[in-house]
Amino acid sequence: MIATRSRHPAHASAVARHVSAEGCQFVVEQGNVAEGQSLGLAVDGHPPIRGTVRWVVSDRIGFAFDCPLPRDAQAALQQRGRSARTVSLYLA
Repeated sequence: MIATRSRHPAHASAVARHVSAEGCQFVVEQGNVAEGQSLGLAVDGHPPIRGTVRWVVSDRIGFAFDCPLPRDAQAALQQRGRSARTVSLYLA
C-alpha cells in the first residue's frame, strides 16, 4: 500500500503504470510535472522512493528511480496502479 502522509503538501497525484526496478510511467491526474524535476513518494513499509522525471507527454511522465526498487516495493506500487489508486508525488 502507498502512504500518502508527508510533511510537505502533494505536488501532484498520479497512477503508476509499467513499474520496473529502474522506473515507471505515471499518469498524472492532478498537478503540473516538468521534465527534470526531482520527486518523491512513499510505499508503506519501505524507505521513501525518490527519482527524476525523464519525459512528459500530455498527462504521462517517465519516472526514473534514483536507486533500483526492491521487488516487494515494485509489487506494492504495481498493485496500487492496477486498482487505479493514485500516488501522491512530492517535490524532493
